[in-house]
Amino acid sequence: MIDFRYHLVSLISVFLALAVGIVLGAGPLRENLGDQLAGQVEQMRTEQEQLRANAEELSAKNDQLATFISELGPELVRGTLAGEQVAVISDDRSTRPGIERIITLLTDAGVESPVRIGLQPGLWAPDADAERAAAVEEIRTIAPAALTADPAGELGDAAQLSGLIPTLLRGGEDLPFALRSQLWQVLIDHQMVVVDGSLPTRVDAVIYTGAAPEELSVETEGEAAATERAQALLASQTHLLTELSEAGLPAVVSAATPGNDASTGILRTVRGDRAFSELSTTDRLQEPDGPLLAVLALIEQTRGGSGAYGTTSDAEERLPALPETQEIQDVADEQGLGDEDTAPAPSDGGGEG
Repeated sequence: MIDFRYHLVSLISVFLALAVGIVLGAGPLRENLGDQLAGQVEQMRTEQEQLRANAEELSAKNDQLATFISELGPELVRGTLAGEQVAVISDDRSTRPGIERIITLLTDAGVESPVRIGLQPGLWAPDADAERAAAVEEIRTIAPAALTADPAGELGDAAQLSGLIPTLLRGGEDLPFALRSQLWQVLIDHQMVVVDGSLPTRVDAVIYTGAAPEELSVETEGEAAATERAQALLASQTHLLTELSEAGLPAVVSAATPGNDASTGILRTVRGDRAFSELSTTDRLQEPDGPLLAVLALIEQTRGGSGAYGTTSDAEERLPALPETQEIQDVADEQGLGDEDTAPAPSDGGGEG
């Protein structure tokens, strides 16, 4: 049987252990542990400052290179697309500054009157179902063969209407200009697209400009409507670019990538899917050099090449390897801006969209 003396000894042992711990903690162990922690904190602070300095230096060099690229733009592209007809497609007004610069560069390259086609929210807005259905029905009455064959009924109206655009741009004997003009007018009348200037008779190449994902959302929408909008938007963009890729036209997808992030939006979808491997892609549309990257990529496309260009982590190269860009590449090499050094704030990459 355990008596009182056993409990007393146990209590004394506990208090002695506590006393020893307090003494050691306030004495040599405290000093040693404190010194170690202070040293580690100071080392981490030094490393953080060094990383910040390196990032700022890389960012400054990249900004200098971007300015150099944009200033050289008109001379780089001059006469490279003479006689070509080019359409520039946009999915949101927020890309207008970049488009204006692209149009100027295309004109410098020798393109006469580039065509601007603005995709309207009616192509994917949740409250525009009836308008899309009416447009599809009218097109089927005029030229049913112009729409993508869909025996399984997998393509919605948003995809069908968007996929019609590359067909109209490509033209061909089976779709004469008079008929194409009618179909363009259907899209315009139902507020699916806006065409700036005369309706295109034909085009030889296309640049698709994609807005940042947040520009294509509506903050006031509820969750269900926002999901429906996002799904219709993706279907519209994806089918348009699928048809564009299969049309055989030289084509570039150029997207705005705020924060140097291409982990969301149409750029991620295109770069992450081999079905779009024939298309070229560029990021940085919102930056001074972004529009020039798009035009340079289109020049490469007309010569049979393709690639993913820019500074996000899923870009393959900084810019296309053309004779016209050799001077820029030399400057980049001199500044130490290799392919792995041009992304001060990399995204988490692409992937299946």
